[in-house]
Amino acid sequence: MGEILRADLDALRAMAAAVRVEAETIAGIDPADLIARVGLAMPNSVIGAAADEAGEPVVAALRELADRLTALSGVVERGVKSYEEVDAALGAQLDSYMHG
Repeated sequence: MGEILRADLDALRAMAAAVRVEAETIAGIDPADLIARVGLAMPNSVIGAAADEAGEPVVAALRELADRLTALSGVVERGVKSYEEVDAALGAQLDSYMHG
């Protein structure tokens, strides 16, 4: 059945695992304190004012990115499982047609 449905399932599993690790790494990034320090170090400046407002949106964007990567990893993992299930079902059906 592998000739009809082709996919490198090991590569997909590896990709899903790697994406999940990257998502965890990104989720662990919290630059809010560093950004706040910039704001404190540069009061009454355009950069300081921008830093004062940037911390929370940057952290929120990082969390959103991590969530999306985690979701992507899950979709790929479920896709691999679905692929395996479909391949097995079609293979069994083909065997029953060919061998009664």
